[in-house]
Amino acid sequence: MAQYLLIFANTVGAMAVCTFLYGLAQRGIRMTALRRAAVGLVLGCGGIVVMAQPIILSPGFQADARGAFVGMAAAFGGPIAAGMAVILTVAARVVIGGNGVVAGALVIAVTAAGALLWRYQVGNSRKRTWAEWLSISLVCIAPSAITLLAVAGSMWMTSIFLSVVIALIVFVFGKMLETEQRRGQRERELKREASTDSLTALPNRRALEAYARELEREKATDVLFLLIDIDHFKKINDEYGHDAGDAVLREIGSAIRSTVRDSDFAARVGGEEFAVIVRTGSAEAGRLVAERFRKALRVPFGAGRQAHASIGGFFFEQEPFNFHQGYQRADQALYASKATGRDRVTFHQERKDELRLAS
Repeated sequence: MAQYLLIFANTVGAMAVCTFLYGLAQRGIRMTALRRAAVGLVLGCGGIVVMAQPIILSPGFQADARGAFVGMAAAFGGPIAAGMAVILTVAARVVIGGNGVVAGALVIAVTAAGALLWRYQVGNSRKRTWAEWLSISLVCIAPSAITLLAVAGSMWMTSIFLSVVIALIVFVFGKMLETEQRRGQRERELKREASTDSLTALPNRRALEAYARELEREKATDVLFLLIDIDHFKKINDEYGHDAGDAVLREIGSAIRSTVRDSDFAARVGGEEFAVIVRTGSAEAGRLVAERFRKALRVPFGAGRQAHASIGGFFFEQEPFNFHQGYQRADQALYASKATGRDRVTFHQERKDELRLAS
């Protein structure tokens, strides 16, 4: 009995630590794939901890609650987390050694596969019912229990104890993980909303400034800063109404999202003004990028009419990026585009301490 209590305490401790680390991953890691890999790492390590305090059935064979941790990794992290947890726990079982290595590895793999199937059937976005928690408990219990009875059929007490422990982990641990998961989702949504413009679905000025600070910290060079302004936008609002103006802004936002590359950053600065930061090799290459944006932002509205955009840019050629400087000079270039006919691209250039606008 003392051994069972020690195993139970060890399992509960591992469960508590894993819940805490899972919550940190949910709140702190924005990239989905990386977050799921972290879930697999945390729960896989939890499985290793409980494997270190097993019930010895016979030489080379042991029973523990690893199935619950592997099952939770698959249920809450999907294939990436499941794969990570399986690799870690199988590797640990191989290191432990003995005649039961193959059986132990099969239990881990079957449990992960069953939990992934459960996740596929139940889904991952809504609150689970008690019936669904019961079903995932059975999924996690069955491989371990069947193997235990096959290896040591007379050890009914051990089988019952292990099944109860796994069921308890799945019910309690699972509910705790679900709470942390939903809390993490809410926090990520709030952060996303705080840095996203609701009308165009582009990042907002706050997000732009945060990205610019990262470039300044890394002293990035060969960076192009573009400011984009919709031509005669006030006239569109006055003649066609603010609904039409909002529709134009949404179309512009969609066109920018379709044009911007993964390595670039685009944001709505405010009103009808947008900013794009482009990593490029030369001013000429940057000019081609700017022209591509200008053509892409010719969006239709009203009765066969088309909105256009003027663009101003400044290229940090072999010099560190500076947000304030880039914004100021791109704004001057944008003003020149507006003053010289609109629907055009103008670059601000500085050579030998003389300031000139080149378009």
